[in-house]
Amino acid sequence: MSSIEKMSIQGIRSFGVDQKQMISFFTPLTLILGPNGTGKTTIIESLKYITCGEMPPGGKVGGAFIHDPKIAHEREVKAQVRLQFKDCSGKMTVVQRSIVASQTAKSVSVKQLEGVITRQGKDGQKHSTTSKCIEIDREMVSLLGVAKPVLDNVIFCHQEDASWPLSEGKALKQKFDDIFASTRYVKALEAIRKLKQEQVGQIKEYKAEIHHLKFNKEKAQEIRENLSSIETRYTVSKDDVKKIKEKLEPIEDQLEVICEKSSDLYKKQSAVEKLRGEKNQMEQSVQDLRDNISQEFQGSTEALKQALKDFQQQVQEKQEMFEQFQARASSLAIEIEKNNKDKTKFLLEQGKLAQEAERQKDFIKKRDRRIQQLADEYNLEGVSVSQQLSDDDIADFTQMMQAKYEESLQQAKAYKERYEEKENELQHRIDEVRDTRTKLEQSEKMKKEQLKKNVEEIKAINRKLNEVDASADKLEQLGRDLKREEYELKQAEKSINIDKLRAEITNLQKTKEECDKHLRDLSEEQTKMSNQASARAQLNMMEKENTVKEEQIHKIKTKHQDTLIHLLGHMPSENTKQQLEKYIGNQEGMLNKLNQEVRKMVVSISSKEANKKNVAEQLRKKEDQLSDYENKISEVCGSQSFESGIDTIKNQLEDAQGNKANFTGSETVYKHFLKRVKSQKDQGAEDTECPLCMRPFSAPEEVDELVEDMEKKLRLAPQKLKRFSDDVDVFQRKYNEMLKLQPIMEQMEVLRDQEIPNAKKKVKSLNEELKKLNAEKEELEEDLAMKMSDSGIAKSAIPDLAMMESYTADLKDLKKKIASQSSKFSDKGSTRTLTDVNNEKEEVQIQLDNTNRNLDSKRNKLDDHIERVNELKATVNSIQEEKLHLESDLANTCKLEETKTELTTANQNFEKEIREARQQMQPLGQQWESLIKEKKKITSKKEEQFDSMKEEAVQILTKKNGVSSTHAEIQRYISAGRDRMLEDIQEKLKTQQTKIGKVEKEKEEIEDNSSRLYKDITSQKEKQRDLSDNLQMRKKQEEIRAVEQKVSQLEQQLGGINTTNLAHQQRQLEAQKDKLVKEKSQKEGRQTGLEEEMRKYRKELKESAYKDADKKYRDMMIDLRTTEIANQDLDKYYKALDRAIMQYHKVKMDEINKIIRELWRNTYRGNDIETIEIRSDEDLDGMSKQRRVYHYRVVMIKGDTALDMRNRCSAGQKVLASLIIRLALAETFCLNCGILALDEPTTNLDRDNIESLAHALVQIIKEREQQRNFQMVVITHDEDFVELLGRSEYVEEFWKVRKDDYGCSQIVKAKVQDLGSR
Repeated sequence: MSSIEKMSIQGIRSFGVDQKQMISFFTPLTLILGPNGTGKTTIIESLKYITCGEMPPGGKVGGAFIHDPKIAHEREVKAQVRLQFKDCSGKMTVVQRSIVASQTAKSVSVKQLEGVITRQGKDGQKHSTTSKCIEIDREMVSLLGVAKPVLDNVIFCHQEDASWPLSEGKALKQKFDDIFASTRYVKALEAIRKLKQEQVGQIKEYKAEIHHLKFNKEKAQEIRENLSSIETRYTVSKDDVKKIKEKLEPIEDQLEVICEKSSDLYKKQSAVEKLRGEKNQMEQSVQDLRDNISQEFQGSTEALKQALKDFQQQVQEKQEMFEQFQARASSLAIEIEKNNKDKTKFLLEQGKLAQEAERQKDFIKKRDRRIQQLADEYNLEGVSVSQQLSDDDIADFTQMMQAKYEESLQQAKAYKERYEEKENELQHRIDEVRDTRTKLEQSEKMKKEQLKKNVEEIKAINRKLNEVDASADKLEQLGRDLKREEYELKQAEKSINIDKLRAEITNLQKTKEECDKHLRDLSEEQTKMSNQASARAQLNMMEKENTVKEEQIHKIKTKHQDTLIHLLGHMPSENTKQQLEKYIGNQEGMLNKLNQEVRKMVVSISSKEANKKNVAEQLRKKEDQLSDYENKISEVCGSQSFESGIDTIKNQLEDAQGNKANFTGSETVYKHFLKRVKSQKDQGAEDTECPLCMRPFSAPEEVDELVEDMEKKLRLAPQKLKRFSDDVDVFQRKYNEMLKLQPIMEQMEVLRDQEIPNAKKKVKSLNEELKKLNAEKEELEEDLAMKMSDSGIAKSAIPDLAMMESYTADLKDLKKKIASQSSKFSDKGSTRTLTDVNNEKEEVQIQLDNTNRNLDSKRNKLDDHIERVNELKATVNSIQEEKLHLESDLANTCKLEETKTELTTANQNFEKEIREARQQMQPLGQQWESLIKEKKKITSKKEEQFDSMKEEAVQILTKKNGVSSTHAEIQRYISAGRDRMLEDIQEKLKTQQTKIGKVEKEKEEIEDNSSRLYKDITSQKEKQRDLSDNLQMRKKQEEIRAVEQKVSQLEQQLGGINTTNLAHQQRQLEAQKDKLVKEKSQKEGRQTGLEEEMRKYRKELKESAYKDADKKYRDMMIDLRTTEIANQDLDKYYKALDRAIMQYHKVKMDEINKIIRELWRNTYRGNDIETIEIRSDEDLDGMSKQRRVYHYRVVMIKGDTALDMRNRCSAGQKVLASLIIRLALAETFCLNCGILALDEPTTNLDRDNIESLAHALVQIIKEREQQRNFQMVVITHDEDFVELLGRSEYVEEFWKVRKDDYGCSQIVKAKVQDLGSR
């Protein structure tokens, strides 16, 4: 049997995440005590979760089953339950489940982690299996040896679901069906019934199919006979056609000779006509050539050819010269184009260098001006820009600015440190006030709690005193009840002679055994007689079976002969199956080896592909990163490059700064001029002068206009100055952003030039390796496929060979059985008939049934008597215990009064101390708030001043960096030597221009010569064409003379031949040939008809209806007979399983109700309910006509009346009934698991029923203490109940659940004996 050893809980509900809580489970009883809310039920929930994998009701919603992350002050909480137990085989096993709860913005998400089961193997080593490999819930059910519904509803039933036996009908039926596991067997019955119905329909279909197949079989036989007759007629017709072909051969030979002669004549006539046509075409060509020739050549043909040859040579020479001119002109054009490109390039370079030189001068002016401004602004000594500044001057200036920046920073830090000292002093005073206030609040809280606890204890003492007052009368009543129950016990013990009743039961048991033996003997005799009657039929069947098996062996050998020779190289004479199995074993070894190689190859390919995927992913990320960087640069720089972009922004910033500085200076000048003009005007000077050009004004109106104009400009000055300042801020911000992008540019260069190309190379290398590995894998798979094919062929032959060996062995056995069966017919049979034996067997069966009924009656009578005596003894014991308890309470009255007085005095002191503490706390709160306000004021002032001083230091650093950046641009220009490069490019431009002029002059000369030569070549070609036409005309004239000579020769060959006789002879032969061909065609036509009929019949035989019609009919007959036999077997199985389910259900319900009856009578102290039962009513309507369905209900019995307990019992009766039913179910179904957990079993029970429940649990433990691994776990908040259970000899220690100072549950061990001493 399985048992639980110990369990650890961490991070579940109120159990903290920092420390595991351990609990060990004792044998046979484990008690867990604790107040409400300390986490007792969490232990049962953890046991149910670790064994069934199910969270308690509502535990899945919002992570309620796990310690709250907000309480733990963590974003994520990991919970774990770990259980050590012994499985059904006694092996130590450890199971662990883990959960993670994560706090999101709005809710808590829960995730199950990997579960682990650890076992100790035979070698002593621990072996772990995770939930990835097995289903832990199913494995735990197997290891504990009990079904999951029993674990869920009986062993580890949650407190909220404890009253399920009295739930509504549908839910109760589902629970009991799951516990009885009846659903599986009812489904099996339904499956058998459906299969039987399907087979009945299938048998009908088989019978209809057999009728159809029989018709097809007869029709196929008829078609085969017709086909044989037509094949005979077809053979005769073929012989006649052969004779006609022999007569046709000489006639066709003569016709062929005549046709050859006629063909020769036709060819010659055709040739003459063709040559005459060619001659006419040639004469026309000669006339056309003569018309095109301007002057006909008078010399010989040889002279004409020589003249044409010389003329062609002259034209060729001029053509070659023309082409040389053209090639030279093209090369000069290319050279000119190249020189122009170089010139353009030099011009662009010159412009760029000139622009850079101009910008260099601007940078130097700007740097010097800015240095002078900063020197004046910060009073830097030794800085002057009257002459050009050197690098040392710039370095000195930078060091002075850096010193100025560090000095500003030091001043800011010193100021901050002074204020922080004041803050620390105030914080110290705040902490002192807060500590004093906290101590007073904690003291007040503790005294309030103690005051409340004392009040509750006073109430409890008052209740006990009231109970003691009423106990005197109850004590007298208990004395009378005790005497009455003792008298009833004595009368019950005398009412029946137990020894006599047991002797009668023993005699009836012996009679039953004798009847059983007699029945067995009669059954053996009946079997023997039946065998003798059917011996002759068995012998005939054996002989037929012998013949069939010999034919089967021959067929199998013929079928697999070629396969065996292919695989083994020969046909074995014996042990064929063993040799083939040996071959398969060798093949399997080779297949395993090849499979391992393929798997290794697949693993290698997978590894490479994973590596490739990883590298590709990295490449993609780097490309995305490069794209992001480029987008960032593009957003800031636009279409410009980064270098040109930063230069542009820098120039714009300098221009804006210059505009702002110029405008600021001009505003000062305007104010000075305006003041001077107004002064002259107020003094009444006649010769008022312009303050700029010193020219006197001609009229006073001009003075007024000047004053008005300058005042207008001064009014607009603030707006313009603000606009210039805004421009400076915008360009400065953009310039700072550009400087921040400098590291991104460096990263872009690394990505573009190094990392991305390297990653692409790696991907390409991995692709090549994968291609090679895939090719090797395909070769291995081809080899593997061939081996598997041979192995598959061999394996497919194994069943037939095994059958052949089985047939051979069966033949030997059959021969022995035939000999043995033949020898039986010489023996004489028994004188009794089979009917006599059956009659005697029925009489003995009736006697056995009567004996069983008497035996059951005697046993029930004995059980009822023992049950009644035990009930009376339990009642006497209970009354005695209650009487002793009341006497003890009467003796403790004085002690309770003293305790009450002490608690009242203590409460008065606590109330006084609480009032004093509140008076002390009132001024402390006001002082604390005043100090907090003062600290916030100092902190705000410190941060405001520090930020201002820090900003001033940052401005100094920014100005210094601006000067350094401008100087760096100046130095970069000088170090690059751009001034020398401008002079070099100007010199190159002069040289390039001279070169271009020279080449263009040469090109013009060549183009003039080429034009003249082209005109000359054109006129020469016309003369050449005239000579060519003369030569072509003379060639055509010679060809005409040759054609006339051929025509003359062919006309001489055709002379004197008579074509009329030749045609007459040809017509006679063709008439004879047509007659024979017609006769032959008629014969062949009849052959075609016969062939069509043969194809038709053969096609019909190939149709699915007639193809293998005999085999189909035979196979269908076999299927019909086997299906009918199988259907009969299914009917037997259905009835047997139905009877077994009925018997199992009846036995289990009787067993459960018997246990419930005993426990109720031993526990319940009321007289309104004698006992309770579980009634299972069989549904006789609807679906139950096809399968059995049971409806369950719990009833309470009083006399002969049984009422449904649901909605009729009190809360205490409901709790007690549910508890007793669970105990009965555990006793019945937990054969391999002796564990039972009871959570708050005393809920809603009065004191009498609590005491009787404790007594009943002790009795259960006593009865099952001999059972190995029996364990009961009881969880309660009732110390009296624990003390009652602790009086037994089965428990010395118990577990106490409490909460620590942080509100987390703790489990500690305590002694039972300490409960009574408190």
